[in-house]
Amino acid sequence: MKLKTKEAITGICFALPALIGIFVFYLIPYVISLYYGFTLRGKFVGFQNFALLFKSKTFWLAIKNTAVFSVIAIPLAVIIPLLISLFLSTFDKHTGFFSSLFLSPLIVPIASVVYVWQIFFTDYGVINSLLQKIGLQPVAFFKGPWSMALVIFIFVWKNCAYNIILFSAGLRKIPKEVREPARLDGANPFQVLTKITLPLLSPTTFFVLLMTIISSFKIYREVYMLYGVYPDEHVYMIQHFMNNNFNNLNYPRLSTASIVLSIFVIAFMLVFFLAERRSSK
Repeated sequence: MKLKTKEAITGICFALPALIGIFVFYLIPYVISLYYGFTLRGKFVGFQNFALLFKSKTFWLAIKNTAVFSVIAIPLAVIIPLLISLFLSTFDKHTGFFSSLFLSPLIVPIASVVYVWQIFFTDYGVINSLLQKIGLQPVAFFKGPWSMALVIFIFVWKNCAYNIILFSAGLRKIPKEVREPARLDGANPFQVLTKITLPLLSPTTFFVLLMTIISSFKIYREVYMLYGVYPDEHVYMIQHFMNNNFNNLNYPRLSTASIVLSIFVIAFMLVFFLAERRSSK
């Protein structure tokens, strides 16, 4: 047997468990979703399920809340770690200590995190107690617009540490010899940042943005543990809509919503990678 054939067989053997997992847990369920999305009680109905879905006020509420969360939380979860990493890069020592300190949100289990934030933000929690002591009205963090602000805060806090580590690693890869000539030529710190540091950091930035987008789809865990199955309307996400339809055994609506969401994610990722490829040229 030739060496290339042996290497090919070895590679297939190593990749086979992952390929089986993708086939069983992703491809087959998606094909089943396509079936339920275009049928109703076993009969082909074309795009009728999609038309009914787009008429649902609950669906559009979930889309709106998911969009609001993504537009605000994702940029904050990228920009804040970037600024912190730039600040930490100014220190020659102790950067490892600060990076390790920011890792604490990743180490603590999510259930413990949610429990701690409940102690802080409930109607009779630490924050509202302090507000009442200084003569201010308590804030309903679990109702109204403040509920979305709380979810965004927890998401940014949870993902900040990982993004700081990625940005710090990217900054360490930029040699000082690239920035020193610019400073000697009279470039100010802002010009060095915008003309040299950020362009060289763009591959790391795209990767951080991609990982943050993926993490944003997991926010359902925190929202579910904080607010339950039927949360306040301001934090009713697309994951709630799909989960509730699954519990109600409404498979056509669940499948239709999952198809629409998958098309949006695939289109967004294509645009994302095309933009990344164009910027890297």
